[in-house]
Amino acid sequence: MATEREKTFEELLEEELESRISEIESPDYEHVPRLQKRDYLGMIATAVACVIIIAIGII
Repeated sequence: MATEREKTFEELLEEELESRISEIESPDYEHVPRLQKRDYLGMIATAVACVIIIAIGII
């Protein structure tokens, strides 16, 4: 059983969430650039290739 000194999963999760929220809200945080058209085209091409490979595997 867990002793009083050990932190529960919920407490560890709460600490991690607080840490990440404060990092995101800080003025120094660099946001991820938005996806561009070629990013979406790459995702679509990958999805199509996967469907084709799955279809070939079924046949």
